[in-house]
Amino acid sequence: MDFELPSYASLAPVPSYSCELATGERSLQQTPRSRASRSPPTSLFIKKAGKTTITLDDQVEDASTPTYGRRGVISGNILLERSETVLDVVLKIEGKLDATISNGGSESVKLFADTYTLWSHTTSQGLPCPSQLPFNILIPSTFQHNGQNIPLPPSYNASYYNLPSLFVRAGYQLHFIVSRLRHQKVGAVWPKTKHILLPFSYIPRTRPHRPIIYSDCFFSSIKSTPEEWHQAVSYLKRYSSNATTELTPPLSANLFVPAGRIYGLGEKIPFHVQISGAVHSLRELFSGTMLDRVMSADSHNTVETLPKKRSAPAEPLLRVTLLRQISVSLKNGHSWKNVSLAEGSVSPVPPDLMSWYAPPGEFCPESHIDWEGELSVDDEKLVSGFMAAHVQVKDFICLTITPPNTFKPTSLIPLKITIPIRLVTDSFAETAGLERTIEP
Repeated sequence: MDFELPSYASLAPVPSYSCELATGERSLQQTPRSRASRSPPTSLFIKKAGKTTITLDDQVEDASTPTYGRRGVISGNILLERSETVLDVVLKIEGKLDATISNGGSESVKLFADTYTLWSHTTSQGLPCPSQLPFNILIPSTFQHNGQNIPLPPSYNASYYNLPSLFVRAGYQLHFIVSRLRHQKVGAVWPKTKHILLPFSYIPRTRPHRPIIYSDCFFSSIKSTPEEWHQAVSYLKRYSSNATTELTPPLSANLFVPAGRIYGLGEKIPFHVQISGAVHSLRELFSGTMLDRVMSADSHNTVETLPKKRSAPAEPLLRVTLLRQISVSLKNGHSWKNVSLAEGSVSPVPPDLMSWYAPPGEFCPESHIDWEGELSVDDEKLVSGFMAAHVQVKDFICLTITPPNTFKPTSLIPLKITIPIRLVTDSFAETAGLERTIEP
């Protein structure tokens, strides 16, 4: 049975869209855009090499190197002087990951190598080469390694000369090859070839899957929204024990960070540290820092400052750092380097009255001491962590507790707690004028 479809009236084309409200319009909903994406680059990147000029579209003004993101499109033009002498114009786009370690040799992985013929005299049907050749190339988002598709690493360069030395470089470049007639009498038999190398930065953008919820008070936040915090717990142990210390439970160290554990570069990362346990063990831990009011609930600063006159600066009792680990695994060896990206500002938190409460006539056997602070990295050259082939770049938030050295067999052992995180290019809502969300 045949059905006759109704005819449709011709509709006017869709009007051009503008984010600016016109007269009589109002905004119903808006998704904030990050500062980085608010104004897409529109300038030209220009490189001149002899009789050849290369222009690349959509670049930041006065940039020293062109930059592209995930699945970016390399568009531009190659301008040729005396184009009638040109025989062939070829464009190669290349990516390579190199790694070298002193105890395992070196290895190079070709991420991709694509070749595009922009013009050739063999297919021109006798026509001369134009003076301007456009190109439009899509950057691949993955590469093949051991039969697996792996995301391309960002442009990266790390060099550590101290033994064991380690060098890693993920680099990308455009390779233009222009062949010209050397002499009219010789023709295409003996051409003159010019190679132009143009490195570019590959920075794939990523943002966290959830925002950081900032709070004025950690204790109220952990009670009302515990799912917004990730907790890591460990214990301060002793080199050896005796009859007294065996009966005392070890001190507990807790590090709290925002639960997402994926943070934008430049974003402030709040953290909270709590050490809890027997009061006399807390006194021992803080003996080198003059904790003379550990039982006082009205103390403004739980830990007093060190004396002004000191022979040498001591190791801080407590440090929270942002740590990056670069590791290389080759057939003949494995090596890694740990680099501190930032150190957090740590401030003591006044004790909770209830945590110090004991009935009249009874001793308060256990309590806790707290600190809070923020971590941030504001380095424009820093890239996100990645895993590609034999190279891994991973990030951690690290809590280091260094007890005072009392030179006793029962002294507390230094403790380190690490939480794996991931640093990405953008924040969840990195918007100009967007204020932090503060819990009531």
